[in-house]
Amino acid sequence: MAHDAQTSIYDELYIIGDVDRVIFMSEDTRFHVLRVTVEKTNTQFKEDAIVTGHFHDIEESERYKFTGKVTQHARFGEQFSASEFKKEIPNTSQGLVQYFSSDKFPGIGTKTAEKIVEALGLDALSKITKDDNALNDVSGLTKAKKLQITETVRSSNAADEAYLLMIKLNIEPSKRSKIIDTYKEDTLNVLQNHPYQLVSDIFGIGFKKADQIAINAGIEPSDPERLVAGVMYTLNDEISSIGHTYIMYMELQDKTLERLNNAAEYFSQEDVSVAVEQLALNKKLIITEDRVTLPNIYYSEHKSAEKLSHILRDNPDEIDLDKAKDVIQSIEKSLSIGYNDNQRHAILNALTEKVSIITGGPGTGKTTIVKGIITLYQEIFEYEDYDSYEPKNYPIKLVAPTGRASKRMADTSGIEASTIHRLIGWGQDTAVDDIIDNEIEAELIIVDEMSMVDTWLFYQFMQNVMPHTKLVFVGDSAQLPSVGPGTVFKDLIGSGVIKTTILDTVYRQGEGSSIVKLAYDIDNGVPMNINDKFKDRLFIPAGTNQIAEVVDTLVSKAVDKGYDMRDIQVLAPIYRGPAGINNLNQLLQRILNPEADGKKEIEFGDKVYRTDDKVIQLINRTEDNIFNGDSGIIDNIYFKDTDDVDKDTLIVDYDNVKIAYERSDLTELSHAYCTSIHKAQGSEYPIVIMPIVSSYYHMLMKNIVYTGITRAKESLIICGDENAFYSAIKREGIPRNTMLQQFLQKYCQVYETEPAELPDYLTEEMIENMTVDPMIGMDTVTPYEFVDTR
Repeated sequence: MAHDAQTSIYDELYIIGDVDRVIFMSEDTRFHVLRVTVEKTNTQFKEDAIVTGHFHDIEESERYKFTGKVTQHARFGEQFSASEFKKEIPNTSQGLVQYFSSDKFPGIGTKTAEKIVEALGLDALSKITKDDNALNDVSGLTKAKKLQITETVRSSNAADEAYLLMIKLNIEPSKRSKIIDTYKEDTLNVLQNHPYQLVSDIFGIGFKKADQIAINAGIEPSDPERLVAGVMYTLNDEISSIGHTYIMYMELQDKTLERLNNAAEYFSQEDVSVAVEQLALNKKLIITEDRVTLPNIYYSEHKSAEKLSHILRDNPDEIDLDKAKDVIQSIEKSLSIGYNDNQRHAILNALTEKVSIITGGPGTGKTTIVKGIITLYQEIFEYEDYDSYEPKNYPIKLVAPTGRASKRMADTSGIEASTIHRLIGWGQDTAVDDIIDNEIEAELIIVDEMSMVDTWLFYQFMQNVMPHTKLVFVGDSAQLPSVGPGTVFKDLIGSGVIKTTILDTVYRQGEGSSIVKLAYDIDNGVPMNINDKFKDRLFIPAGTNQIAEVVDTLVSKAVDKGYDMRDIQVLAPIYRGPAGINNLNQLLQRILNPEADGKKEIEFGDKVYRTDDKVIQLINRTEDNIFNGDSGIIDNIYFKDTDDVDKDTLIVDYDNVKIAYERSDLTELSHAYCTSIHKAQGSEYPIVIMPIVSSYYHMLMKNIVYTGITRAKESLIICGDENAFYSAIKREGIPRNTMLQQFLQKYCQVYETEPAELPDYLTEEMIENMTVDPMIGMDTVTPYEFVDTR
């Protein structure tokens, strides 16, 4: 080992050494933590070093040169953060023999490796890379072995060359390995000649970044591939970021030109028209009535409407209405409630209509109506006791888009409920463009929180509903629309072809809930003074930079009074900034679950997870019955160095269901002390603290504020800028372009001739360019318990 004692501060810091152990590696980002035995360096590391960085291919026992900087970790001390790395090519006969006899070349032993080095010398790798026939001089090698060795050497060299090019092109380290994994030996070709392909293939690389890569690669801004990529990116962006299911032809032209002609007029409207028409011919997009959309979105809306119209046309069974009304009366007695006429109609519609809708805000009795519908079906059709069935065979199915919403359905109804994903068999390994074929056998399906259902999920659900099944869609149309494209629930209501009950009598308001009244006043545009004080809600003025301090005070006082993290939920609409979700989560973790002796913790990226942390699941784990938006508590952490486990493992407790996560799974989790309002949809919390400040501007809209407020069950505290609040509740946001309502109205008309037949399934061509892109009774709780009221 050597260490250059007189290192200039201008020298490039490096470490050359053998990788002793891969301590950690993220499959998703390729971020590595390595223990390296130092052979040569100009840093202070003497014998070994911890090296971190994003590496596309690292093998233990192999030698690499790492270039970067020395960093100081708060817990683990000095580390070497590598921005570049390169495998050290062996420059001795012994080194080359070890290289060729390594696991990289299966079936090549030491004797064969010695023959290769003896025949080709120290330039063996270079000769193999340049000459297809280089290995012909090596005796005893079959044709297949020669081909295998040649491909392995060239692939390794190509990966290294591509990696170096990506460094020169300023591609982020976390993206480099993903690009190499995607394109493999074609990586160099894509980077140098087709960089706009990255936009559709590599998550996280947008058009602007592809433009920079193309410029650095010497590709002209007027290149036709740039135009095609610009059209597709603009269309995808409108669908994924705004939620449209189509964009008008002229608007697509204008937005594409605005994006492409950023420095000069490289393209004209005619150029865009030609590109759009060509993409339509190649079935990459669909043009209909001056609307442009993606094939999978178009057919999802179209086929969903067609299937729904077939169900609506089917005549329901004849029902003894007098008996049904008698049963409803007995339900009222057993539940000690009195349904109003509107609620009774909703229950009867579920019995007499093939498809019906129930919509209303908080406190309007949707839950008690659903209980009434279930009991009515059980009585009318004489279903046996629920406990005598296997849950999957019960003729009534209850579903919701999220795990928390389905759990609430199960708790209030007494029968099992599931997510839509689980019901149709959408598993963790299901790709978003897979076509699921899993017919649902049920007499009645009730779907709650319908406002959260997007176009693609609705299509998958409808395609698996049997023709004889009755459907009841339940939700609050004033809430946020789905994260994915479309406004399915509003379109179903707006079509006018489905019997709809609008619940407008608020019972919880009658019980004195000012939170419910606030929500209804916001929805109906009723003037209000947010500073008015009520026993269950409070407004605290604060600027953006004061939000963290206010939240700190509120939560600290709540903890002092005996409340815990399960009682309190902070909701914010954005992630970054001093009043953003990320910053507030760090703050709240310090208050609600501080570092302490005996408390285990594990670091992952920029987050520290410790036992008793409140966390949220970010993707669906269907096989574990855990879904995007579910929150739990970290129950324990086990380490392979100190505990009897093969890998570091974190255990999360989801309401007494414990799920294990290895390190590589931690990308699925985030802290949940503060979550987005979108993530909280479908959940209720005893205490909600909701900051609203002007720095949230682009996310301040009426339905976001309404949804956040309606998450509070007992107590609501809004803190921030009252002008930002008033501005938000007047802002409707961008209306989404959708076609589901139109298709429904078209299919439910009486045709002189049947409409043209569409395929019964989505083909691979239809689903190309898929973009769909995702949550105690405390009657005495008041917000004043968390503030100093002196």
